This record gives sequence, structure tokens and C-alpha cells, in this order.
Amino acid sequence: MNSAASPWYRWYIFAMCGVTYVISGFWRVSNAVIADDLARDLMVTPKVLGLMGGAFFYSFGLAQLPMGPLLDRFGPRLVISLLVCVGSASAMLFSLTDSGTVAVLARAGIGLGMAAVLMGSLKILTTWFSPHEFATLSGILVAIGGVGGIGATTPLAWLSDRIGWRGACGVMAVITLLLAVGMYLVVRDHPQRQDGAQHSSPPSLAVILAGLLTVFSSGDFWRLAPLGFASYGALIAAQGLWGVPFLVHTYGMSKNSASSVLLAIPIGLVCGAPLWGRWSDKLGRRKPLVITGLCSMLLLFSSLVLHLPLPYWGLVVQCWLLGFTSAALYILYTQVKETFHQSISGTALTALNFFVMLGAAMFQQLTGFIMGYWKPNAANTLPLPAYQWGFGVSAALLALALAIYTLCRDTHPGIKPDH
Repeated sequence: MNSAASPWYRWYIFAMCGVTYVISGFWRVSNAVIADDLARDLMVTPKVLGLMGGAFFYSFGLAQLPMGPLLDRFGPRLVISLLVCVGSASAMLFSLTDSGTVAVLARAGIGLGMAAVLMGSLKILTTWFSPHEFATLSGILVAIGGVGGIGATTPLAWLSDRIGWRGACGVMAVITLLLAVGMYLVVRDHPQRQDGAQHSSPPSLAVILAGLLTVFSSGDFWRLAPLGFASYGALIAAQGLWGVPFLVHTYGMSKNSASSVLLAIPIGLVCGAPLWGRWSDKLGRRKPLVITGLCSMLLLFSSLVLHLPLPYWGLVVQCWLLGFTSAALYILYTQVKETFHQSISGTALTALNFFVMLGAAMFQQLTGFIMGYWKPNAANTLPLPAYQWGFGVSAALLALALAIYTLCRDTHPGIKPDH
């Protein structure tokens, strides 16, 4: 009996996609816990450290534009497997280098390696599962990926304390390679056709270019994309790179204590992603919940600028709420999918993902650039105003993006889009 024909096989595929997305979530934010170690061992400035954090997202984001055509032409199984191998090799290089320049390039290689995991997995969901299951399963997939962000906090701090950041990154590079092999061996792009008919052929270049033109010439898209750009960018600026140094330098915490506080952000996201999607489906609308969630996120993110005198448990609650409310941004993927015709929904999704990842890259680098105007003291710590200005600019950009988003049209399940 062909195991791929089993009714359970699609769940094996979903599990493999989920586990691989965990490693993508890990690499996205892994620099936060080891930021001080990187600055010391590689002798880099906050500006270079910001570029190092952003390099992952620059390459990840730029890869999104050709990603849709690549997934359509070669299939997600092959594309994900090959690129994750690239990510594994880059992660190993990152663990071995003594050069800040090489570390930046290696982080860019890791970003390229993870670039197909989420969009490829979503494409797999469209072929193996019913459209009525898509929103629920995509929310669960995002939540599973959040486990990787959890692993990049306290567990990574624990591992790096015992075998060093180089050893920890080397171990994760090997795990990344094993997952690439697992994706190739387990995943199939689509179920076998029982009637012996052939699956549809990949779209032509002319069709692909026409789809891109439709998306990028749409005013609706340009009201959605800035919010994806700013909300994820602000979140990753705190979670992905500057959160641990902020807590260490301004609250006087140890690296382990700071990473345990930051652990609450991905836990909040894991809790929030399925719930926001479910609430949106039950309401039958997208825009009100996006505004509710991300306006709340803005208030919580702005509280970082105020540097409230919170106890340890208060900081944990603050970070959990930040992660929980930020998960509302994933409703944007459903909204952009419903904004455009199904024939170009993949193109629209990858276009939105391009801006989401570009925001993560630019916000980390922008924050590092702003903070670079302050000189570290003898203990190599930055003063509070450096973080207040860095996070404050991010909060202002998020507020502007929310104002633009209020001008967009709402979408509803089952309503045919105009585009």
C-alpha cells in the first residue's frame, strides 16, 4: 500500500511543515539572547549588530518576490528542502566565523534558507486540505512556528552558557540539515489523483508577471502592506535583537533573567495566533480585529519607551500581552488572500510577506543606527535614552501604518474579490 494514499498522510505532512517552521522561527530571533556575546567576540558596534540582525530578514524578504513562481514551477517540497540546506550551511558558517562581515553574510544565508518554509507550507495546505480548513490550520502553523521563538530565548541562553554561542548555533545548524532531509523524504506536493488525470501545469511567465502587476497596482494592497511592515518590524526589533540588551542594560537583569522575560513574547504569540484567526472567522470580518489587536500592541510597545518601574512578573505580563496582541497581524494574510482572486492569491501572499520581512530587517537596523549615536560606558552598556529613541521611532512608524490601514476595505469569507 502506498503510504501517501493514506488519509492520515496529510497530517504527517502538516507535522513536518510545522516542525520545519519551528526552526525558521528560531533563527529569526536567535540573535537577541547572544547579542552581547556577538558584540564582544566579533568586536562589532550596535550599528553592525543591527545590520546582522536585519540581514536575515533582508534576504528572506527579497526572496519572497520570486518565491511564488518558484513554488509554482518546482513545487514546495523541492524548494523548501534545497533552501533549508542552504540555511544549515550558512548557520554552520555563522557559528565558526570570527568576522563581523562574514557573520552578516551568514545571517543573510540563513534568511534565504528559511524563506520558503511558511509560504511553501501554506501552498501545501491548499492542495492537501479543504479551503474551509485553511484559516484554522494556517493559524495553528503560525502558533507552532512561535515555539521556535520560545526556543530562541531561555533554552538558547541555557545552551549557550554551557557550550558557548558557537556550539549552540552549530548544534542548531545540524538540526536544520536533518529537517531539510525530512522535508524531502516525507512531504509530497499534492495527493495522488485517483482518476489518473494530470495536475495543472505551472503558470507561464506572462501570467506570473500579470499577477504581480495586479497586486502592486492595487490601492487595497498598499493600505495593508505598511501595517504588516511596521507591526512585525516593531515586534522583531524588541524580540529579535534589542530586547535582551534593553532589559540587561536598563533594568540590570542577567542575560538568563532577561531571556526568561522575553520568552513571554513568543508564548503570547502562540496563544494569540489561533484565537485571533478563530475570532475573525466567527465574526466574519477582518478589519475590526486587526485594528483592535494592533492598536493594543502599539500601546504595549510604547510602554517600553516609558520604561515603567515594573517588577519581574510585571515585565513578563507586559511581554506576554505584546506577543498576544501582535498575533492579530496574521489576519492580514487572510485579508490579502480575500482581496485578490484565487488565481493570484499566492502572489498576493508572498508580496505581503515581502513587506513583513522587510520591516523586520529595517526596524532592527534602524534601531541599531539610532542607538549608535550613544556611546557605551566602561561596562559596554548603552544608556536608557538610546533605547527610548530606538523604540520610540518604531512606535511612531507603527502608529502611521495603523492610520493608513484604517482607509482599507474590510473583507469577508466567501465574498468574491474585485481583483
